Amino acid sequence: MLAEVIRRPVPQAAEPRSVHRVLLAFDGSPGAWAALEQAIAIAESQRALLTIAAVVPEPTVWVGFGPIGMPFTREMLQRDLERDMQQKLAAARDEVPATISVTTRLLHGRAARRIAELAGSGDYDLVVAGPRRSGLVRRLLGHSVTHSLLTRCRTSVLAVKATQP
Repeated sequence: MLAEVIRRPVPQAAEPRSVHRVLLAFDGSPGAWAALEQAIAIAESQRALLTIAAVVPEPTVWVGFGPIGMPFTREMLQRDLERDMQQKLAAARDEVPATISVTTRLLHGRAARRIAELAGSGDYDLVVAGPRRSGLVRRLLGHSVTHSLLTRCRTSVLAVKATQP
């Protein structure tokens, strides 16, 4: 009796996806600095382009009881928030080695929504984000930008955990 031998192709191990464009969500927190280190390492090893994006939130103005003269306006608060975030972006950009092509983007609005929109429209292969120390309310409600990016982005997301000092 001769047994018929059926030869099936052996599946080859999938080649690792190369990363051409990395998007870093940056807010200047310790977690964001840890994420920057990872994004730099990935961009360097993959010879990828790096975009560092920061989001300026809408300023919130708390109104008390009774007529109170405010020494500032909403526009002044917005300008201060924007200036602060531009300084943080510049500091992050200055940490990137000259061998890596880097751009910065300053966005406005809700951080998770704006970063996810940029990731979707910018042909990015990877979004890198770090945790931000948050208060009790945020922890209880689960409102974190990194968590939101994991659920909103179609792009792969790398959540970097910052080491405690």
